[in-house]
Amino acid sequence: MNCRFLVPLCFALLAGSSASAAFDNKHQIWTHELKHYVDGDLIHYARWQKKPGALDKYLKELADITPEELEDMTHDQRKALWMNAYNAFTVKLVLDHYPIIGKNPYYPTDSFRQIPDAWEKYQVTVAGKQYTLDTIEHDILRALRYPEVHFAVVCAAKGCAAPRKRAFVSTTWEADLAACKEKFLSDKKNILIDPKQKTITVSQIFKWFPLDFSKASGISGKKPPPTDDQIVLAYLSKNLPASVKNDIPVGDRLIDYSVIYKPNDWSLNDADANEMKARNSSSAEYKRGTPVPPLKTSSISGGLKIRAPFRGLSS
Repeated sequence: MNCRFLVPLCFALLAGSSASAAFDNKHQIWTHELKHYVDGDLIHYARWQKKPGALDKYLKELADITPEELEDMTHDQRKALWMNAYNAFTVKLVLDHYPIIGKNPYYPTDSFRQIPDAWEKYQVTVAGKQYTLDTIEHDILRALRYPEVHFAVVCAAKGCAAPRKRAFVSTTWEADLAACKEKFLSDKKNILIDPKQKTITVSQIFKWFPLDFSKASGISGKKPPPTDDQIVLAYLSKNLPASVKNDIPVGDRLIDYSVIYKPNDWSLNDADANEMKARNSSSAEYKRGTPVPPLKTSSISGGLKIRAPFRGLSS
């Protein structure tokens, strides 16, 4: 072969290799896994645990994003990236400790919160940098100033946002968040209106993060500053789906209702819970309530430790 053709050929091969390794901003692997294991508002963790290879591959792809790739992403691509990263890392953490059988009396035995320091100490890598779940949620996603992210962050509990069957992507980011908001606010386990008592029972999410809903409530600049309950009522008055607003009698104003914050259901959002209980009911180890094993560090982990969000024991 003529040597003068070798150099251009090598460059062409390298360019092809680089292009094939570019990160998939459609998050197709993650969507494939969600379609396979999400069942309504729950997740088949037992089934997923048997075949974690695709999830591990997706997490590895997140870790291998180059700083240049991250910099070149559009704002909406980065938003979708971080939302998918949080939800995927949470699933990974559950699978690493499944079945969860904890002893903390404040939470259900299968709760994500039975995993010691799950949000603060579990380290994952995105684009070569290490993050905790706490950092992704509070320092990145909440910093987007979209209150709807609270209806899309899946914290592996029945009382939090429900999982979707597809990944977030940049081209449908706004529509995806709107759909999450519609679903969350339409669910009576999150929003329940009692016209006779003039009360509205709402998810603990509104108690944990009332100021995140302040701007969208339309009353954030009023004097004196509105109370948390006033912010929540104003936000819901503007954003409740029509099907829910129909529960409010004509002449009533939601802002005149009293707010009741529903205790959060920290039970694992596990579609295989009954199957696992039946399988382990005869096990002496299960009956004793074996403590959750020490926090595992995945192959994509680092050493960063960040503060934890406070969510009260009763919430």
